[in-house]
Amino acid sequence: MPKDELTFHKVASPAPKAGLAGVWSAPQVVLDSGGNLAVWAEQGLAQPLANRARQFPWLVLHGGPGGSLGASHVAPIRYAGLPWFGFDQRNSGLSEDLDLSVIDLQRFVDDALEVADRLNIPKFHILGGSWGGTLALAIAAYRPEQVASVVLRAPFLPMRPRVDAFFELLERLAPDYFAEHFGPGARTDFVCECFEVATPEHLLELSVAWNKLETALLTGKAGGFDSKRPFLSDVQELALVRKYRLQAHFLRHDCFLSPQDLLSLFSKISQSPWPMSIIQGMNDRVCPRGFKTAVGNCCAF
Repeated sequence: MPKDELTFHKVASPAPKAGLAGVWSAPQVVLDSGGNLAVWAEQGLAQPLANRARQFPWLVLHGGPGGSLGASHVAPIRYAGLPWFGFDQRNSGLSEDLDLSVIDLQRFVDDALEVADRLNIPKFHILGGSWGGTLALAIAAYRPEQVASVVLRAPFLPMRPRVDAFFELLERLAPDYFAEHFGPGARTDFVCECFEVATPEHLLELSVAWNKLETALLTGKAGGFDSKRPFLSDVQELALVRKYRLQAHFLRHDCFLSPQDLLSLFSKISQSPWPMSIIQGMNDRVCPRGFKTAVGNCCAF
């Protein structure tokens, strides 16, 4: 579809249909943005009496990096009958892979803003979860005039000490299992370097191990670690490898935000006219509560 014919309302009708495991069965449109991006949108319920701000669509950002946009991410927006749009981020889900050497936070910001521009959406709210919370802040700081409000769900604070502490928690869960795959005492640099030098077969083993440990940390169920590989389809194996290769790349090469970048970003946010809210679980061990404290030192809610 030519760019001048592509609008939010054309893409958003009919509404997307969920496939297996709550993921979308097929994108409503694929945008060529130096590599294809899978995009979904929904108009929501007609609200003729709603104020103008309520009629702005919500940009929904999934976590990761390396996740994909699922029905659960947009569930609260759909429940409220609000319009929304979202996409599988670069090297994730149904979007096309690029060489990791050209992947960084700015690329993800540019992708999100291009999706909004291509759908002719001049202003939008943002809902970002986990890593998507960091991306939401970066987008809002980069293009504040297009933002109506920001909601962060369990945002992930990508600071090196916090990430090292995350790997320390994974090691505590299952020291022998962790050492078998990453080495005793391995932290961010070494764990992520493993992904850069691994063979394809070893990449899968590392991805499965990281996923097992992270899931155990998230659920609080630390028993049953062994080297037996779970049964995964080819699609599931590829998704795991893509996810953790991308995360390792971001962590290894500091593609998130430096402490100075975060302070600058928080300063910009504190001067913005739009409201921001944070939704945070009290016992979330993967994305703990430090983000709210850090933002709160610079911003008023």
